[in-house]
Amino acid sequence: MASLVISHGADTGDFYKLTEALTSVGRDDTCTIQVLDEQVSRKHLQIRFDPATKLHFAGDYRSANGVFVNGKQVLLDVILNDGDRIRIGNTNLIYFSADFPDKAAAHAAVKKAGEWAKDTLSP
Repeated sequence: MASLVISHGADTGDFYKLTEALTSVGRDDTCTIQVLDEQVSRKHLQIRFDPATKLHFAGDYRSANGVFVNGKQVLLDVILNDGDRIRIGNTNLIYFSADFPDKAAAHAAVKKAGEWAKDTLSP
């Protein structure tokens, strides 16, 4: 499967396996992934898996501050590629097409991608 890792923000270091057909990300506690960031809408980002193409897509839930993938604002659903950087509010996430067995492996992948200059997070 695939994973999302928070590389910057209040929940830095958290990682999530994308096992559902639709993953919702936002401040609301009903979201699959809750991000406690004042600049993130209650329902901000959706990650959708298409079983026919085996691809993940990112879409904006009509958030107040937008969704950005690799620095470009998402207006229509976009295909996610390994290593894509997603910004919602003051939170940065990295999409990995791989799944990680644990938090330490996810941290190693983010560090290798150059997102963390120093290893300040404990696994």
